[in-house]
Amino acid sequence: MPLFEAVVNSIQAIEDNKQSGTVHIRITRDQTPTIVEIDKSNRDIIGFEIEDNGIGFNDDNFNAFSTSDTTYKVDRGGKGVGRFVWLVAFDEVEVESTFSTPTGLRERRFKFVPVGDGIEAETVVNATDDRVRTIVRLKSFKTKFRELCPKRIETIGAYLVEHCLEYLIRADHPAMMLTDTASGETINLNDLFEKEMGQNASPVPFKAGGNDFLILHVKLYSSHLKDHQLHFCANSRVVRSDKLAGRIPNLAKVLLDEAGKEFVYAAYLDGKLLDDTVNQERTDFSLASEQGTLFEGHFTWGDLRKAAEEQISSFLTPFTIPIQRKKRERVERFVSTQGPMYRPILKHVENDLALLDPEIEDNQLDLKLYEALHRFQERLRQEGSELANTADTYAEFGEYTQKFDSYFTKITDVNQSDLARYVFDRKLVLQFLQKLLGIQEEGKYAKEDKIHKLIFPMGATSDDVPFENHNLWLLDERLAYHRYLASDRQLRQAAPLENSSKKELDIIVFDKACAFTDVTMGPFQAITIIEFKRPMRTAYTNEENPFDQVLTYIDEIRAGKSQTPDKRAIPIAEGVHFYCYIVADKTDVLEQQAYRAELERTPDGQGFFGYKKHYKAYLEFVSYSKLLDTAKQRNHAFFEKLGLPAAVNPLS
Repeated sequence: MPLFEAVVNSIQAIEDNKQSGTVHIRITRDQTPTIVEIDKSNRDIIGFEIEDNGIGFNDDNFNAFSTSDTTYKVDRGGKGVGRFVWLVAFDEVEVESTFSTPTGLRERRFKFVPVGDGIEAETVVNATDDRVRTIVRLKSFKTKFRELCPKRIETIGAYLVEHCLEYLIRADHPAMMLTDTASGETINLNDLFEKEMGQNASPVPFKAGGNDFLILHVKLYSSHLKDHQLHFCANSRVVRSDKLAGRIPNLAKVLLDEAGKEFVYAAYLDGKLLDDTVNQERTDFSLASEQGTLFEGHFTWGDLRKAAEEQISSFLTPFTIPIQRKKRERVERFVSTQGPMYRPILKHVENDLALLDPEIEDNQLDLKLYEALHRFQERLRQEGSELANTADTYAEFGEYTQKFDSYFTKITDVNQSDLARYVFDRKLVLQFLQKLLGIQEEGKYAKEDKIHKLIFPMGATSDDVPFENHNLWLLDERLAYHRYLASDRQLRQAAPLENSSKKELDIIVFDKACAFTDVTMGPFQAITIIEFKRPMRTAYTNEENPFDQVLTYIDEIRAGKSQTPDKRAIPIAEGVHFYCYIVADKTDVLEQQAYRAELERTPDGQGFFGYKKHYKAYLEFVSYSKLLDTAKQRNHAFFEKLGLPAAVNPLS
């Protein structure tokens, strides 16, 4: 910023001199000897020297320079504080200027320092030089600014060209040179401008909010430029620069021109409104940020940005169409393979997708699609509310029904998306279950608690876990509809029971009573017990017999009482039936124990079942293989409808 201010001052001094001129910028580097030889062009920058043949520090200019908040350059957008920025980044500034007077050339020298009135060691004498010129030396670069300053002369040159673009694009621009005094390398900034910008700049006038603006579209081919930017200018000088990523549809990090060359885009926006509203420090504009009661009807910063971005979007359309096509293919591929739940709403969120980074990662794309879905749902809620509140305002019923049909179609698409997400989640659960049933990274099989947690969180009840957050459907779809469920809790903690037993059941489910059941039947008419055993467990003693285990649970439950909805304790009704599932891998020992329990082998040979009349209990042994395969078969039609691969292979 201080260097830019000094260079622009030199350009303006040349304009005041009303003749062709030259600005020469010299980079001064630290020349302290080092043990290890450092590339001269990579040494720290300690200052800059700016020389021009402009009008110089004559009495009028010097008095203006010496006066804080001067209005001397107000017609050029000057706020009278620019030179103070020099002292923010540099400890000292030396000025040496030869200027014309009616009696001949005079030479003024002085130092600009951050003490007193800022002027020290001023001298004015007859000039020994025979030409008008001014040299400003910015000295003793402060550490924090020096460390942020680019070191390469090419980078500094590119920044200078970008900052002075509005001057360089004029026909009467000055000659500008940049020299590295350490290496001797010199860059002609005019040539750099022609190479980088001159032939690739397109000025376009437009109106917005009754104001005239000029936007300069520039394609930049410099390798050091990484971001597309919109530069807001005042009085031909850049004041504020905003990145365009995420604001312009289908804008990739790098664009390709007609010849296939990569470029970065920059826009320079000028207008009288910007000239009139730039702040004193030339760091921002005093436009209202958005519409509000205080500024109702006024042209705001948001209005300006929107108008400028529309111009930019229009200019870049030929270069963003290929990106749009590529991004659409990218989104379609993701939706087909990983996000089918988003397919029904894609046509409704095209504007949201237009601002996505074309190179977005899958996990971020999933997040952005989910956010777009949420915003679409919010818009639908608002649309539905407006339809309901404005029904009486429609003169023609057909017009209202047309709007309602459009709204209902969108609602249907959202519902399809929700259903697709639920089905897709089931696919992921099945894949994870298969992974749990295999050998884990440590070379062992997973413990039963991991499978238990997948089906229903341990230590929780149905009051804690929403319907969509458990996976009881893996075992039986009907289990999702129950009055109460307790997971890994003692019987005495089960709300529908009044029981003192400390027995812990893996999962106990209390089914709803039928509407016409006699009150003596209690608050439920069926109880489901689920017991998990570790995958590939082979040893079961008589005391660990899972069939006897669940029957013991039934005895414990019947020994207690049940509670009605109004918390009255009543005996467990004789009519209450039990459904008991033992989930484990089939072994010879379990087969023998199932045989002793008088259970029948299932037709597929993967399990056992039977009814214990005395206990009014149905028992079923379900192998993990059958649990997985049956769940997959039940959901196969849904996966196929969504176009999902089955992905889960049967266990051998």
